Amino acid sequence: MSLVWLAAAVLVALSAWAAVVDARTRRIPNACCAGVAACGVCLQLARLATGAIPPLGKPLMAFVVACAVLLAGFAAEMLYRRVAGRAGLGLGDVKLAAAWAVSLGWLVVPAFAVACLLGAVWALATRQRTFALGPWLSAAFAGALLISCLVS
Repeated sequence: MSLVWLAAAVLVALSAWAAVVDARTRRIPNACCAGVAACGVCLQLARLATGAIPPLGKPLMAFVVACAVLLAGFAAEMLYRRVAGRAGLGLGDVKLAAAWAVSLGWLVVPAFAVACLLGAVWALATRQRTFALGPWLSAAFAGALLISCLVS
């Protein structure tokens, strides 16, 4: 079980890096997203090795969810840009969500919704028209990861 917690700790550290960079620059580095996805693969392999999840069940589903999140997020952002004429959700946020989906599977969807809601409430409370979503995504995904590690 220590392999799972080690992979989870590295995942949270990489996500914290994404949160800090996004809060400062409004950009999430591709290297961070790639690291989160790679660490997610390691986490799934550690879960398989320790028997924390059924073989080929959740890891395969997580990969499918990650691809779906990436495609849906990209399509939604491109549609928004075409209609509104400006960027809405950044593509770095979409890539970070897809990278986290490798670890979380379907749990990435409610975590994403919670992050958007909390970020929007904070932006309204502080009267900001825009805000960096990365810190909110990182916190919500880390919380979902903690829950999934405790449950499995």
